[in-house]
Amino acid sequence: MKPSKMLSQFMQAISEGFSKPMKGYVRDMLFGISVGRSTMLSEIGRSLGEEADLITTEMRLSRNLVNRNLDEDSMRERYLKAVSPFVQNAVVALDFSEIRKEYAEKQEWLCGIWDDTRKEKGHGYWLLNIEAIDGEHRHFPLWLEPFSQNAPGYKSQAAVVEAAIQKVAAHTGKNCVWVLDRGFDGASYIEILERAGLTYCVRQTGRRKVIAEDGRPALTTEIADKIETPHIGKWRVVEKGKEFPVLFRYGSARITFPSDGKTRQLIVVRIGKHQRPLMLLTNSMAHSVAAIEKIAIAYFKRWGIEEGTRLVKQIFDLENVRAMSFAGIRRVVLFAYLTYGFLCLFAKQAGKTALRLALRFYKSFTPKTPPHFIYYRLAHALAAIFLGEGPPGENSMRPRFDIADTMVREMQSDLEKLGLPQNVIVREYFCGSCGGVVAIGSMKFSGDMEFNCQQCGLTQYLRTCHRREVRDFPVSPVVSASSEHQVSA
Repeated sequence: MKPSKMLSQFMQAISEGFSKPMKGYVRDMLFGISVGRSTMLSEIGRSLGEEADLITTEMRLSRNLVNRNLDEDSMRERYLKAVSPFVQNAVVALDFSEIRKEYAEKQEWLCGIWDDTRKEKGHGYWLLNIEAIDGEHRHFPLWLEPFSQNAPGYKSQAAVVEAAIQKVAAHTGKNCVWVLDRGFDGASYIEILERAGLTYCVRQTGRRKVIAEDGRPALTTEIADKIETPHIGKWRVVEKGKEFPVLFRYGSARITFPSDGKTRQLIVVRIGKHQRPLMLLTNSMAHSVAAIEKIAIAYFKRWGIEEGTRLVKQIFDLENVRAMSFAGIRRVVLFAYLTYGFLCLFAKQAGKTALRLALRFYKSFTPKTPPHFIYYRLAHALAAIFLGEGPPGENSMRPRFDIADTMVREMQSDLEKLGLPQNVIVREYFCGSCGGVVAIGSMKFSGDMEFNCQQCGLTQYLRTCHRREVRDFPVSPVVSASSEHQVSA
């Protein structure tokens, strides 16, 4: 099945029951974010390529962003139903992130946040992210929601987490293990997980006072130091795109919470390079070696959620969201989350051959080695394919294919198999000094890329260059005179 047809089916499933105008709006937003790889309405409008003026398209997108007929809960529910068959035995990771708006002043309900990257306080919005990782290390985003403690109706972070867990848990399997980091080592979060009937694994800070197996009260860090770790497990870490095996030792002991009298299990994991052991609290009382190792490996998989959050921020430029109302910001984040969800569903359902064929539309630094986290490259590849076929729907413009001549020549057979048209849009970048051509390319370049002007030799960043788009650029089997300036995306 062609990627554009899969996207069209996904759009129809998400917007089922909506009015015709709302279905068209959902289609435009998902297609625009997929192609433009940005949550800015101006970039989404450019990706749609409508005959109307860009400002008209942008005003339409902005106006419908706060339309009362756009039901967020309905779209989330239908998306969760779509991914439910793939997450019945997955590891489900829950974590907080943030959208930092360093210079924003008038966006609604801005609040204080903690920027974990810079290790400092800032202003913006909190993000609650829930993501599943299956046995094949495929990712499936389940929830991405911005919230602000300054918004009306806000109660607490625990209330936001509980509401999301209740909706997501209805679509995940009973065999799923929910993993949370040290920030959730609190009685309220553990009670929320247990009320929902979930199997969880929460990393401990070591400051919790519990009752050990011998009946004596002690801190979890004191108990962990005494637990033996005779069992050996194997995992892998990824550094610079390469996988390396890692051995770890693990053991467990049962502990009792004095507050409620319930017995839970404390798993201790020791890894060579870490001075302190990992302390994992779980309500799974299975004491077999295989069961304990399963919980430990589930926590290691939790680190993958950070890649998913980073992708949504980088690929879809989430921190550059410009909506002024909080409702608009919530919905822009929702559309970015649904777009990422489609990428993950495509990677799972397309099949290995179709996935490998699609990935060829975006060059990799290591083409012979498949990337560990394919979704960055897949997002760029599908953007090229979707732009070639044009927006789905009756009112879309004539199909166009935005790709460099050199890439077209390399993949003529692939284009024929996919039935894509042979027209392109080329972006020409001109030197800011002499006006000579700096680069000719098809995809949206990074502004931090450097190029040398062939006429004056000036080295400059692409963001300083003037740009002109040439539509319906004819694809020629012969390399043009400016081929030395051509750059594949």
